[in-house]
Amino acid sequence: MNLTALALTVLVRRPLPEVLRTRVMEPIGASGSWSWHGYGNSFVDVDGVRLPVVSGGAHWGGGLWISALDLARIGQLCLNGGEWAGRRIVSRRWIAALWTPCAVKPEYRLSWWLNDGRVVWPQAPSTGRCARGNGGNHLLWVDPARDLTLVSRWGADVEALVAAVSEAVRPC
Repeated sequence: MNLTALALTVLVRRPLPEVLRTRVMEPIGASGSWSWHGYGNSFVDVDGVRLPVVSGGAHWGGGLWISALDLARIGQLCLNGGEWAGRRIVSRRWIAALWTPCAVKPEYRLSWWLNDGRVVWPQAPSTGRCARGNGGNHLLWVDPARDLTLVSRWGADVEALVAAVSEAVRPC
């Protein structure tokens, strides 16, 4: 993730938090309270300008700091195939890539865990996908079959939560 963030920063020649804010967060109505941090020494010079390079994880103070509601908006954007209020925000192709199994590790793709074979969470539906952090204690769960987006913070037994909510929300 960190190498990808560096490459994207150089490619777009702008800090990625600015790109995320203007291209995704503002269009989906996210609050202004989220922030995306790099490490204290993560900068790159692009055309003579020193740009911060954000990190993919929340190690050593870096990462995406975001409210549960704003995270749910991102999940709903993915669930909607990259559209928000009739407007294309993220390409349908990108969403498909997020949820296409990797040849090397079929339950993982582009920072998303795919529960297709119930490897990630055996109790949870095979139709769910999740992004998780903090050792799995923070969760963004998206289940297209149930039209469900679920966010959990600091959960002690996230798998049981996902299983219980999924049981209550039957597939469409």
